[in-house]
Amino acid sequence: MNKLGLLAATLGLTLGVVRAAAALNADDYRGGWEMDATDPHTYEFSIRGDQVRGIYCTHCSDATTLAFIDGKLGPDGIVFVVTHVRDDGSTAYLDHAIARFDHGRMVVTGTSGAVGGGGFHWTLHKDPRGPDPLPIPVSRLPPAPPVPAVPFPPGLLRGRPYVQPGPLRQLSAAQVIGVWIAGTGINKQFFIIRRVGDKLRGMVCGRCDNPYTMAALDDFQIRGETMTFNILHEDWGPGSLPFHNQATVRVTENEMLLSTHQDNNADVPRTARPAGRSFVFSMSGPIPVEATAGN
Repeated sequence: MNKLGLLAATLGLTLGVVRAAAALNADDYRGGWEMDATDPHTYEFSIRGDQVRGIYCTHCSDATTLAFIDGKLGPDGIVFVVTHVRDDGSTAYLDHAIARFDHGRMVVTGTSGAVGGGGFHWTLHKDPRGPDPLPIPVSRLPPAPPVPAVPFPPGLLRGRPYVQPGPLRQLSAAQVIGVWIAGTGINKQFFIIRRVGDKLRGMVCGRCDNPYTMAALDDFQIRGETMTFNILHEDWGPGSLPFHNQATVRVTENEMLLSTHQDNNADVPRTARPAGRSFVFSMSGPIPVEATAGN
């Protein structure tokens, strides 16, 4: 091969590597993707290195539709499996799929193991509304100006001291599985916890029709009165993306007390951090998963 031919071949190989690297930008894939409401399918991809996990749901405030993603980011996109579970944590069926980023959209193709299932081919998009404002500035992917902070109305946080309704429980998986709800109205928070094999996994959403305002829950551990897990923020949240929002919870009567701490707090300006660098709130529950069917 002459020098010109060798140069062309080398250039072609280099460009191929560059294109492959560009196609494998995890920031293109990570976070939530949706179809239109007439045929709802939502995928939330959490990516660390080449390892992918996350959640799938249709009507996402219906906890019976929640399923769990495990896969790998490689040359062909994300190759993954969606595990649909029964209430006891056993596997109901599996979907096998590939997700490919294509000009700002996500194309998901695969086969469903559901009764009467078969092949599917869906084109998904980011929610054009973006994330809801919070009392602190919020970043998002794809890169966009930060969502501005919304100040609390004067006096909102003033009131009577908190009174705990009862003693803290010694926790078990059976006591926390289900749906826990914080707040009211369309933006209320759903924390959904399900058994998947011998583990706990879940999701949080609020509002639940926008993939920007949902995230996978994983890495659950229970020690006595305390349960910890990670909220996997991928494409929105305060500070640099992605990050884990590390949650610590305790349960008393039908109330779950939750505090969070971001592992990217060093990247969040002190003036933009929540008080104490964490959010603290309570939720009511658990509502049985099957009781949310039809939400």
